[in-house]
Amino acid sequence: MSPVWRRALAVLFAAAVAAGICVALRGQDWSVLSQLLHGGSVVALLGAVLITAAGLLCGTRAWMMTLSAVAVPVPARTGVRMFFVGFLGKFVPGRVWGLIAQIRMGEQAGATKAQMAGTYLVNLVVVLITGGTVGMLVAPSLLADAAWWLLLPPVLLLTLVARPDLIHRSAGLAARIARRQPPPSPGRPQDLRRSIVYQTVSWVLSGLHVWVIAVLLGAAPLPALPAAVGGFALATVVGTLAVFAPDGVGVRELLLVPALATVLPLPAAVATALGSRVLTLVAELATSGAALSAAALHGRRTHLTFLRKGTSA
Repeated sequence: MSPVWRRALAVLFAAAVAAGICVALRGQDWSVLSQLLHGGSVVALLGAVLITAAGLLCGTRAWMMTLSAVAVPVPARTGVRMFFVGFLGKFVPGRVWGLIAQIRMGEQAGATKAQMAGTYLVNLVVVLITGGTVGMLVAPSLLADAAWWLLLPPVLLLTLVARPDLIHRSAGLAARIARRQPPPSPGRPQDLRRSIVYQTVSWVLSGLHVWVIAVLLGAAPLPALPAAVGGFALATVVGTLAVFAPDGVGVRELLLVPALATVLPLPAAVATALGSRVLTLVAELATSGAALSAAALHGRRTHLTFLRKGTSA
């Protein structure tokens, strides 16, 4: 493909992402913020945004570790650009455009199309399995006498860390069911272990904002913690599988409300779920913009340093 066509497609993709973001912003129920903004809640909400951003950055690191395990290790700046370009692709209808962009960028970084497709599949399995595992935290809230469920998440996660090949086998099974080429065998199992750990931390941090909102709306802090973190993880996993719903819109909220209704009245549970969508969107856009800007700035500085060294030589 000629450089002109590549630039044209890059501009078209950026325009589509911008349009998708505008649609997402317009589709939010911003009135829910009026129920949250009272007293010292602004500081708590800002803290929730920062924690959600930290969760997204842990997810970024998890993806980069998966890329290193399945394909090739890349510099941090390159990995950040690849991840967030693909991440923002979720705002474009179709869900495949972000992957296509990552495949193109991966080829420039030395990875093959098969390796990038394998990275996508293995990372998806890591996301779904760790998310489902963290989602088990909600079980005691929904099921009577189910406190023993809290023992399952650490056992399952320790098993995955000890046997990362189980992730690869699950990805291979998914590929066979979808009649696709199975992902390449991980050349760096240790990086896949790190990916599992980072992604688990990402789920926990990402769900804490729901807990903050629930407490602001009157939930008791301790019972609300597993309901919020586990409910968010489980609802997001199901929303990810609902390919008909962009970014799981509607599906995530529908599943999050029952978990929150165990610690909040139904109207407050609905408001928490809607507030979660708004706060998550703000955190995702702010983090994506900051990360891509930092990567671009670092690239310019590296280029200028290289030019100066070349001139002095």
